[in-house]
Amino acid sequence: MKQQVQKAIDEITYRSKKFPEEPFRIISENKEEAIPFLIKAIEKAAAEGEDLDEDYQLHFYALHLLGQFQERECFPKIMELISLSGETLDQLIGDAITSTLPDILYNTCNGDIELLKAAIRNPDIDDYARAGMLDVMGQLYLDGDLKKEEWQDFIRQIVNEERNIGDYIYTGLVEAICECHFVEMLSEIRCLYEKHWVDEFAIGQYENCVDQIFRYDRSRICRSPINAADMLRGWAMFETEEPPQKKPEKKDLEKLIQKSSKINNGQKTRTLPKVGRNDPCPCGSGKKYKKCCLNKVKLQIKQPEDLIESEEEKKRWLKNYPDPVKEREDGRIYLEDFFDAESIEIDKLIYLALMHRPIPVWSREPEEVVEERKRAYLSAAFSKFLEKTEKDSIKSFQAYDEKYSIHYSCETWFCALLQLLEKNGDEELYEKVSGCFEKMEGSWHIL
Repeated sequence: MKQQVQKAIDEITYRSKKFPEEPFRIISENKEEAIPFLIKAIEKAAAEGEDLDEDYQLHFYALHLLGQFQERECFPKIMELISLSGETLDQLIGDAITSTLPDILYNTCNGDIELLKAAIRNPDIDDYARAGMLDVMGQLYLDGDLKKEEWQDFIRQIVNEERNIGDYIYTGLVEAICECHFVEMLSEIRCLYEKHWVDEFAIGQYENCVDQIFRYDRSRICRSPINAADMLRGWAMFETEEPPQKKPEKKDLEKLIQKSSKINNGQKTRTLPKVGRNDPCPCGSGKKYKKCCLNKVKLQIKQPEDLIESEEEKKRWLKNYPDPVKEREDGRIYLEDFFDAESIEIDKLIYLALMHRPIPVWSREPEEVVEERKRAYLSAAFSKFLEKTEKDSIKSFQAYDEKYSIHYSCETWFCALLQLLEKNGDEELYEKVSGCFEKMEGSWHIL
C-alpha cells in the first residue's frame, strides 16, 4: 500500500493535462500514509516561494487534500505558505486564492485565532487571502467557537484605525458583519462607506447591506466537509472531452430575449395614468377629480404612490426588503426589533423610490416615468416624515437618522426629492421640503 501511495504522490507532483482521478482516489483512501508527503509539499513551496519549479504542482493538490482530511496540525504551515507576497502566492496557487482557499483554511484551522488576527492585519499578505481568513473567523463565530465580543472588538479595531489596510479587507469586514447578522454594527458599515473604503461594485451600496444583514438564506460561510477531487476536477487547467458547443442561431437569441422578458414577472413598461378633470378622483373619495384633488397640493393626496404602482408591483420590488415577523425563529433578529412600524413604513417608501431596479435593457421605462414614481414615493415619505418628527419632537436630521433611518440617511433622500421637485417645477411642495431641509440640516450643524 505504501508503494501505491508513493506512486500516486509521484503522479500528482507535476502538472498534468488531465485531472489525476486515480491518484486522488488512492490518496483519499490512504489518508494516514499520504499526509506526511502532503505536508512536506507545503513546506517545500513555502520555503522556495517564487523559486519553486513552475511545473511543480504537489503543494497545490496538497492544500486541497489536507483540507479534505481536516488535518489541523498543518495549519501553521499553510498559513506560512499563504503569507508569501501576493505575486508569489498567485504564482503558486492561482485562482485557489479567491475560490477554494477559505474552505481549505476553515477545514484545517487549529483554533489559533491570534494567528488569524495577525495575518489579517498584515498588509504584506495578499488581500484576497486575508479576506478568506475573515470568512474563517466569521464561520468560527457562527459555529460558536469564537465569542461575539471578541469578534466584534476585532472588527471595530480595524474599522476605527486611521490607516487604510486595503479596500478588499474592508469589503470583507462588511460582508462578515452582514453574514453574522450584527445589526448593532450598521454604524461601522456606514462609517466604511463614508470613508469610501468599500468596493461597491463587489457588494453593492449601504442599503444592500441592510437587506443582507436581515437575510437568513445562506447557512454557512465556509463549506465543511470538502472533497478535493470534486473541487478541482472541472478547473480550466485540465483538458475536458466535452463536445464543442453549437453556436446559437439568431432565432435562439430571440427566444432567449422573450424568455427573459417573461422572467421579469410579466411586467410591461408602464405609462403614467392619465386622470381627466371629470374622471373619478384616484384618491377614492367618489368625487370628480376637478372637485377633489386636482387643485390640492400633491402632498395632501392620500397614498399618492398608488397612482404609480400596483400592490403586486410594490411587493415585487420589496422582495429583498427585510421580511416582517411572522413566526419568530430562535437566534434570528428582525427589523421590528430595532425600528418601529412608522419608521419602517417611511423607509419602505424611500426604498421603493431609490433602490436600484435591475430591469433588462429591452424593458427600460421612460425616464419621466421613473422620475414621477420616485417623486410620488418620496413625497409620500416626506408627508409621513413630517408627522413622525412632529409627534416624536425630532428637531434634526441627526436625531432622526440615529433613531429611525434604516436604508437611507435623511440628507440622501431629501436631496433626491428636492432635485425631482425642482426639475418638475413643483414650486409649492419644493418650498415645503426645502424649508424643512434647512431647518433640520441647520439643527444638525448646531448639535
